[in-house]
Formats: sequence, C-alpha cells, structure tokens
Amino acid sequence: MSVRNEAGQPIVLETRELTVAYGNFLALRGVSLSVRRNSVHSIIGPNGAGKTTLFHALAGRVRPSAGSIRLDDADISRTRDDDRVRLGIARSFQVTSLFPNLSVQENLRLAAQGRTPWHALAPWRSIHRNKAALETTDAVIERLALGAVAGRLAGELSHGQQRRLEVGMALAARPRVILMDEPTSGMGIDDIEVMKELIRDLAADHTVIFVEHNMGIVMNISDTVTVMRAGQKLVEGPPSEIRDNPEVRRAYLGNMMTGDIA
Repeated sequence: MSVRNEAGQPIVLETRELTVAYGNFLALRGVSLSVRRNSVHSIIGPNGAGKTTLFHALAGRVRPSAGSIRLDDADISRTRDDDRVRLGIARSFQVTSLFPNLSVQENLRLAAQGRTPWHALAPWRSIHRNKAALETTDAVIERLALGAVAGRLAGELSHGQQRRLEVGMALAARPRVILMDEPTSGMGIDDIEVMKELIRDLAADHTVIFVEHNMGIVMNISDTVTVMRAGQKLVEGPPSEIRDNPEVRRAYLGNMMTGDIA
C-alpha cells in the first residue's frame, strides 16, 4: 500500500527526525520531510543550513545518526548508495561528473548499465547484448534532445549541454526520485530556461528534489519549498507561502529585493 500524507496525496520519499552528527557537531537536527510523488520539491537555505548533508543522507553517502529515511515505505536508512540507485534514487551533482573522453552515448550507456552492474563487469560481452541499456540510452538522448551531439565527446560539450547530459545519466538509471544539486549552476540565461523546462517535464513521471540558490527558479517551478536553517527545517510550503513568509525573509532572504524572489 502506498504511503499518503494527511491530504491523501501519495508520498514517495520520507524522512523522520533525520539527524546527522559529525562528532559533537549536528549537521542535521531532526529533519522530517514528506515528498509527494511526481512533484518538484526544492530545498533552500543559507550556507551551513544542512542542505548538502541532507542530500548526502538521502543519496546514501552519509548514514544518519538517528531517525529514518523511507522510500515508498521501505526503510533505506542503512542502505548503501549504489543499492539506492537500483531501488530508484539517482543524483546529479553541482560539479559535473561525466567521463569527458567518452561520447555522450557512451556516458549514458554506462549510466544505464549501472542499474545492472554485472553487465558492466563483464567486458567480454558485446555491448549490443545489453539491449535494455541501449534502449534506455536511445530514449534519454531523444528526451533530452541530445541527438545532434550523441557521438561527440562529453568534454567537448558546452556547459549547458554537459549539465543536461548529467541529468540524462541520472535518468538512465530509471529512477523514481532524482536528486539535483544546483542544476543551473554556471549556466547562461538560455540554458537556465531549458533546464527549468526540463525539470518541470521530469515531474510528469519522476519526483525531483533539488537544491538551488536562484530564488527566481525555485519560486517558478517548485510545488513545495523546504527552507532550512542551522540543520533544521524552518518552514515548508508552496512557493506563494514561502515568498511572503516574514520569518523566511528574516532568516534567509534578508535584504534581497522582492524581484529576486518573484
């Protein structure tokens, strides 16, 4: 049976009193989230708010000191990061993590094979025998409009194309949940618009959780915004509520002009 919130909406990923300690320092302090299926859920907050630690915990790169993480009501708090990929959680990073000397197509094929790594660890097998990985690769190339550069080396792509390719590598794992860390970092205006449309499109059949400092993007494409401060959840709600929340303005937005968060 699928998990639902109080409004009866399906929940795909949930944390309960999630806490991460590094020695005596509490990077996360009892953070509870309920992320709706097929939604865009953004995490914002000043530097040191705990956003990166939360992402690491969700992806399995750090283990919680207390609390739990549940994916479709299955407890994955102690599940390794590579196993979480196969369960349906994929992540793209703030700094691109591509294979620059491989083509776009090969980057995507390797990402698709990562879901069934025994194929990747059998180099004597022809790549054409892994039909599922090849079909996934072709589908991602088409969805992200990368066909014109499919044969080019990843290192030769523009920054915007590289960011799209990295999203594609997350998609190639066929995830239910995609974690995106600063997806528009370093992009020009045109590339930002393309990425915004892509993120909204992904929510049709995935759930997107992303960290972003550009408040214009956050307020424009998010269904839910979680504001963090000092390792805790400060407030959460739809963009309209977050934009006008005086506590959020004091704690995070400070003296930013209204136009920056419209």
